[in-house]
Amino acid sequence: MRETANGLRLPDAFRHESNAMTRIRLLQTNELEPDIAADCLQFEAVTGDSSGWRALAHRPDLLRLLRGFYTPLQFEGLLSRKLIELVRLGIAQINQCQNCLLTRYPDSIEDGLTEELVRALPDAQASPLFTEREKAAIEFGQKMARNHFSIGDEDFIRLHLHFSEQEVVELCLDVAMFVGLGRLFATIDARNTVCVIPTATKTATDGGTAPDVRAREI
Repeated sequence: MRETANGLRLPDAFRHESNAMTRIRLLQTNELEPDIAADCLQFEAVTGDSSGWRALAHRPDLLRLLRGFYTPLQFEGLLSRKLIELVRLGIAQINQCQNCLLTRYPDSIEDGLTEELVRALPDAQASPLFTEREKAAIEFGQKMARNHFSIGDEDFIRLHLHFSEQEVVELCLDVAMFVGLGRLFATIDARNTVCVIPTATKTATDGGTAPDVRAREI
């Protein structure tokens, strides 16, 4: 048992392997329903972590609905995986979601994502490393994360210079998911508990079972 500053006693199960506290207990594999356990194992193999998923697994019914929306949005949409990840990581740097910051998807790396680009995200607008299309999407995500009231007509005019109407809608939904879930994971302290995240391993996308492997991290 662990006693908090206000005297509340918490069981040791509320701690990560790293001995850091999580505000919603991460379910162990033997506590998960079979399909959710398979999700966690698959996505640990791809991204190195499943802490956010294990926290939300207290409601597997809702988690399945979330998966059903998030999977096609992220992996079957119009936007490239590199672009999506640049936007996601730019938001994660603002949200300070450790789970989000430490996660890397092999397919986005194969699409061109590099650590040099990730480090350059805070100053993306002045960097020659990004295309104008990428800069427009990154800044939109960063503004949404910092202060959504700062977004004006000029931001959407800029987006429409580089994206179709359908792509703008998809980007808006991506950003909404990244801002909201990133803040949730940061709030509940669902940290990435794996030290090394694989970045070169081929995923199952080559074998036809991509949705089951690619889309288990948020």
